[in-house]
Amino acid sequence: MRRLLISCLFIVVAFSSLVSCETTKTLKGSITSKVSSITSSVDENLFAQVPEHEKHNVDKAALALMVSEGKVKLAEMKTELANLQKKYARYEENLAKKLQKEAALSLDIAKLEAIDRSDLGEKDDNAKKIADLRSKKLGIEAQRVKIEAQLATAKRQISGLTKQIEEQAKEIEELETGKEQKQKEIESPETGEGELNQ
Repeated sequence: MRRLLISCLFIVVAFSSLVSCETTKTLKGSITSKVSSITSSVDENLFAQVPEHEKHNVDKAALALMVSEGKVKLAEMKTELANLQKKYARYEENLAKKLQKEAALSLDIAKLEAIDRSDLGEKDDNAKKIADLRSKKLGIEAQRVKIEAQLATAKRQISGLTKQIEEQAKEIEELETGKEQKQKEIESPETGEGELNQ
């Protein structure tokens, strides 16, 4: 039994090591493939042999790709935000309608109760109508509570996505600033790279 437990423990440790190595390889590969994903026809082994001083245009192009990918992501997030805001507006409209129905039912209940207290109409008929209206009002209240929960959820989602959009826009701005700086370095004849390009 002890040998079996030790064997199982050894297998678990070996498997964990294997998984962590594969995860590391995947992470390293994803960084490379992110920049070269559109240019997959390039032989990466040949490119790895290019001297650093010849890679200035590559760095500039890779940065431009990162900026454009960031802008696509930002546009998608803005579309998602617009959809969430539409959904939120529909929930607000539904809530307003439920509140209107509740108010109308409350008014009818108050009128019937006043009639009943004044000993007008049939007592049994008044009681039945009041009970029916109260039942309807309870149903509307339950629907209203559900809509209020949907509104709260949508509001949280809008707030979270708005924050993500701001962060994404800031990230793009920083990338573009880096892109402009890289362009200046390439064009400047005072840098080592500029001299090599002349």
